[in-house]
Amino acid sequence: MADETHSRRGYLKYAGAISGIALSGCLDNDTDASDDGASDDDSNGDGEPDGEQSDEHEVIAGPDGNWEFDPEELTIAVGDTVRWYFDSAGHNVTSHPDAATECENPEGAEPFTSYEGENHNSVMEEEAEFEHTFEVAGEYVYVCTPHIPQMVGQIHVEE
Repeated sequence: MADETHSRRGYLKYAGAISGIALSGCLDNDTDASDDGASDDDSNGDGEPDGEQSDEHEVIAGPDGNWEFDPEELTIAVGDTVRWYFDSAGHNVTSHPDAATECENPEGAEPFTSYEGENHNSVMEEEAEFEHTFEVAGEYVYVCTPHIPQMVGQIHVEE
């Protein structure tokens, strides 16, 4: 029993050393452990310094298999592109008013759908992506039709 305990301690010590070495390569010495990825002058929470917004944004559909969009609400500028990444299968994205009463588009904006055709229950495969560039300012409300009312998102497009 003593040999087994000694051997186990040696293994754990060895495993701890290997883990420390592996983790040291993953750490960036220039970052603070409390850094959340947003810069100090990022008051709008988009990960970019204020005044330098990116023209591409990402929304995750079904993160970790949950019935939600992350983020559920997004503010962007006219001409910006939103990319939806489908973290789990069985979801879609649409602002088409025929798909759900929740869907809304500003006047003059064409609805967007992550699927082709008129089957509003068509879904995307896991790890699929869909992009849409917003050319009309206003409020957009979109859904995942198989998971209404849980999966409803909003995009605010500003001039």
